[in-house]
Amino acid sequence: MNRLKGIIYDWVLRLAVSGPRKTYFPKKILVVRVDEIGDFMLWHKFLQDIISSEQYKGYTFHFCGNQSWKSLFTHFDEALVTHSFWLDKIRFKKEMSYRYQFLKNIYREGYEVVINPTFSRDKRYDDSIVRAAKAPQRIGMVANLESMRSYEIGYDSNLYTRLFNHAEKPIFEFYRNKYFTEFVINSHSAVSDTKLSKDLLPVFHMALPEKYFVVFPGSRSKSRIWPTEKFVLVSKYLFDQYGWTALVCGTQSDSEYTQAFCNQYPNPALNLTGKTSLLDMLTLFTKAQCLLSVDTGSVHLAAAMGCRVFGIFNGSQYKRFAPYPPELSSNFHALYPDKIEEELKNENLVKKKYEFVVDVPYSSVKAEKMIQAIYAQYGEK
Repeated sequence: MNRLKGIIYDWVLRLAVSGPRKTYFPKKILVVRVDEIGDFMLWHKFLQDIISSEQYKGYTFHFCGNQSWKSLFTHFDEALVTHSFWLDKIRFKKEMSYRYQFLKNIYREGYEVVINPTFSRDKRYDDSIVRAAKAPQRIGMVANLESMRSYEIGYDSNLYTRLFNHAEKPIFEFYRNKYFTEFVINSHSAVSDTKLSKDLLPVFHMALPEKYFVVFPGSRSKSRIWPTEKFVLVSKYLFDQYGWTALVCGTQSDSEYTQAFCNQYPNPALNLTGKTSLLDMLTLFTKAQCLLSVDTGSVHLAAAMGCRVFGIFNGSQYKRFAPYPPELSSNFHALYPDKIEEELKNENLVKKKYEFVVDVPYSSVKAEKMIQAIYAQYGEK
């Protein structure tokens, strides 16, 4: 079935890149970044370096992004570019007319350069957009083979004219982005962290408790769910020990988990499910005592605001997205199953076993482990 879909996508792409178009415009660049919120948060500060570099002085920049985090880009980065395309990934996957028109619009622009700063490239998303642009210069990373189907290996052999390859593994994604940026601009990048200024954020529109913590009990991936009763147990500890109120957050798609939490949690809580934008979440994190979450984009939003994070992880892609290096965030506490934590002490084993996604239940992290981590940071009241 996946092969058949791939064939259909290839034909849609061929149709989209046929017919009249503008010849390419000198000094016109498209930057493509259509992956998820966490990926964006670990990269977007480097966009300024690319746009302001001597390498591309006088160039016009367009941007192609994932509409799920459009509000973040609009607020922090939109002034850097002259035009943006926003991809609805669900429609791009399912609606061939939408896919065709999106790729056709890219094709018609006539870019001189396309830059794709994504490590886990995907033939069906960002790479198809790069191919549609038909730019003379196409810059990207050597692909992460984990995200590539076996029968697709080699499809991109002539797709990029310049490829960046950082052989050292594991490497935290922020630093991979930094080295890629320096490769693109042929100069040093001064970006040193993911932090965002609190002064740039909107005021939250609802009254909040004086002291609160944020709970993210949901995840788009069911394999990453941590049992509700464990979130409840840790949250009860925070209320009983410190008197902090729980702010329960998530999108409407998380309501199954947020509602389950609210039904089981016996103490005061404010259910904000579906009531907060991404910008609102950043604002909430500026004053939150901490965040309780599984491995989701929320941990990266919180880290950018200096909020203490207690996150549940299972060892997948260890050191790529978590834990944060201390110089980037000293408040990021990644919690792993006991057995995995022991194996992660072996660097050779990490490189062999934990470079990619592993099938270890997140539920195997004990609630007591998170409580101990919290106690180590805050002690007794």
